[in-house]
Amino acid sequence: MRSEASSDVFKVWLYAAASVLLGAWTAPLLYNAGKAIAEICATKQTNGALEWLAGICQRADFPGFFEASLVVFAVVLFLPFLRWLRGGQAEAGENPWPFRLPESARARTAGQRLAKNPRGPRQGVTGFLLVTALFMMIAGVMVLVGIFEWKNPGQGVTTLVLRAFAAALGLAVLQEILFRGIAMGIFLRAMRPAAALGMSAVLFALVHFLNPPPGLHVADPDAAGVGFELLRKIAGRFSEPRVMLGTFAPLLALGGVLAYARWRTASLCLPIGLHAGWIFTNTILGGVTVAAGRPDSILWGISGASLTQGLVPLAGILIAGVLANYLTPPADDTDTPA
Repeated sequence: MRSEASSDVFKVWLYAAASVLLGAWTAPLLYNAGKAIAEICATKQTNGALEWLAGICQRADFPGFFEASLVVFAVVLFLPFLRWLRGGQAEAGENPWPFRLPESARARTAGQRLAKNPRGPRQGVTGFLLVTALFMMIAGVMVLVGIFEWKNPGQGVTTLVLRAFAAALGLAVLQEILFRGIAMGIFLRAMRPAAALGMSAVLFALVHFLNPPPGLHVADPDAAGVGFELLRKIAGRFSEPRVMLGTFAPLLALGGVLAYARWRTASLCLPIGLHAGWIFTNTILGGVTVAAGRPDSILWGISGASLTQGLVPLAGILIAGVLANYLTPPADDTDTPA
């Protein structure tokens, strides 16, 4: 690594670590504040927005507040992080908070800049339809063999689909900008493509692995430092081979496929489409199906509570990556640097 580029890589990992540690530290405070809002709204008449928030706080358990706290600090630290990448300086007459990398970084010949891609929208739609169709077929087979069972979604199917699509598109765009647009762009300037793709995949998998799984709780959510207790429990899952194979491996594979799609096309359109399709499909299936097996059954190793866990989702992600590679031309055939 070049010293300046390696410094930016260090900043990416420090930003991620700071978001996690500060989020874990303040999670009990957020939990107590949320439950206080729920109690106030239960005894007093308030406005609709506050009642909506109170309802969410009432239903959420501590792991939910833990996730929210991590997201809050990732957002709060994001603009200072971008400013830090610029060395704390802004050029004369320039907005110091633009949503892009420093011009000095973009002008380098090393690495791979994002490029204008005339086929980008088509590639994004192709990626979305590819993942959606593939995982819907996989889910259909798993329902037929009894791994999943149908359930009442509790709302209209049309409403579920629209909400799932909106959430999938929003999350995919945001995460691809962060993981493949900013972080991977920095990694590509600092190291060889294979190493940059691997580090991008590891960062993506680690961040998503921090989402507490169902059934992981703490004894006293009001206690100080309980966020670190939950964080230790999550970290302890790395010592469980079944969890590593069934949960971390699919996340690592997905991160690798999305990183390769970004590198192959020098664009975020294809990874956004693939990522949105993955989120959309799992949201839909989570609303209409439920796992039939117990966590200690052999079926759980094939697929866990959703199509984000197990060997079948892992295989589906890899197949989607191969198909996406086959259906999209490399960046050199399509792009002009932006």
